[in-house]
Amino acid sequence: MGVRPRCGRVVAAICGACLAVMPAACSGPSTSTAAATAPAKAVARVDTHIKVYGNCTTPTIQPSQIVLACADYGALLEGLHWTSWTAAKATAAGTLVYNDCTPDCAEGHHHRVPGTRITLTVPVRGSGGQFVWSRIQEYPEPPGYRTGPYHGRPQPLPIRPI
Repeated sequence: MGVRPRCGRVVAAICGACLAVMPAACSGPSTSTAAATAPAKAVARVDTHIKVYGNCTTPTIQPSQIVLACADYGALLEGLHWTSWTAAKATAAGTLVYNDCTPDCAEGHHHRVPGTRITLTVPVRGSGGQFVWSRIQEYPEPPGYRTGPYHGRPQPLPIRPI
């Protein structure tokens, strides 16, 4: 008999706690709850297993610059601001800087195209087994920017140090 009254008080306390919490759980979200349940797209996860040879020698994640012409730095993307970096693709915006090679590359003029968007795709296993992006596409492609056989299509990226 001595245990029963005590058990009744515990049950009453639990019921009271449930009744106190239930109105908050059943009503609309409060300001503090809304912040905790923000949409998943607001915070994109970065897939750190895939890197890019931005400087042609060392693979990194979300570099601020990607060199497209490793031999002479005749084309590069700088000031990159990454908007996504997932297992399927990585996207960024920055400034394309390229040599128009007119009349030839030694005497050509460098042009800057701010607002260039890029997409990295096709992750492959590169040097040392590290996954790296193997293709890049720039948008828009400016007049006079020569990409050889890749004009208008994704260009290859290094998959090992150059």
